[in-house]
Amino acid sequence: MKQTFGALVLLLATAGGAAAQARPDLTGLWISQAADISPLLLPGEEVVLTPYGAERYRKVDMANAPSYRCLPYGPTRGLQSTNPFQIVQTPALIAVLTEHIDYRVIYMDGRGHPEDILEYPEWMGHSIGRWEKGETLDTLVVETIGMREETWLDTAGFEHSARLKITERFQKTGPDTIRLTVTIDDPVFYAKPWTYGRNVRRMGKDVRIMPARCADNERSLVDAQQGHQGPEHKRPPTFP
Repeated sequence: MKQTFGALVLLLATAGGAAAQARPDLTGLWISQAADISPLLLPGEEVVLTPYGAERYRKVDMANAPSYRCLPYGPTRGLQSTNPFQIVQTPALIAVLTEHIDYRVIYMDGRGHPEDILEYPEWMGHSIGRWEKGETLDTLVVETIGMREETWLDTAGFEHSARLKITERFQKTGPDTIRLTVTIDDPVFYAKPWTYGRNVRRMGKDVRIMPARCADNERSLVDAQQGHQGPEHKRPPTFP
């Protein structure tokens, strides 16, 4: 783990040697608590399951949640935890570090996705970003593919396939706020793409991220009561 994060720090330091940012600076410690993303759907949006997605949804068991197995959270759920996350921004790349000892690298140098990413999916997928100019604000647009199927989209039990594509839009609406809009596109589980949004707030300077994937002597999986225990979405999806 030390070697992996050491390489990431070196990469960030190298990338940071470029000219100062002309874009909005997202660097900082942020938090966005949203275990259930169904109430966050934008107006007119709905989650419509495919027949396969509906079959899987009916079988969701919270006792099998990835967190019980101490697995990485994945790119969307990783930003919805009760724990904060750190953004480190440079001209060439942006890194997102979470307390679950996971990290994302968003490449900003114009590269595309690896041709074989779907053959070798990653816990956080492969992310490429660009800046998009709006009427008043610059928006960071991030496209992520190649995520492992073991991760969930949220804590309440929305699953996904290896064909998932996530498009995130980070718009800094104030010194201490970000509006994050996320579009989910997975034709295996969902009949059409759907979008949700939420506000992210900056944490105080006296807060720091701390490793928190699993506690010592973790017993969540051992103590979990098997049986249908969900889903617990406040706005359940539409079934075919």
